[in-house]
Amino acid sequence: MGREFSLSVKRWLDQNLSARYDLAALAREFHVSTRTMLRRFGDEAGETPLAYLQTARARRATHLLETTDRTVARIAADVGYRDPGSFSGIFARHTGRSPREYRAVFRRRCDPHASARGTRT
Repeated sequence: MGREFSLSVKRWLDQNLSARYDLAALAREFHVSTRTMLRRFGDEAGETPLAYLQTARARRATHLLETTDRTVARIAADVGYRDPGSFSGIFARHTGRSPREYRAVFRRRCDPHASARGTRT
């Protein structure tokens, strides 16, 4: 079975990561019913669009936690969550750590001379 439909939906979700999730609006975007959206996406991707979106948001948040000094609340908003508490719970489900714990462990510290040498510490 082809995966063109789910790949298109994933691409759209990735491009609209911070937008409020609305299954009906997503289905309209792809000219299908909500039932068809869930069935076709599920058949091709093995998960729901919401599950994919939550994983994509967590993946983007890990990058932001590693590479920026933005607050957790700001990162939550940047990846589409209005409530930092909800974001923290979903993030922990995906990574096994709270956003603050994740940052403490995985924060990438740049050596000020790294750009000249082409390395990072």
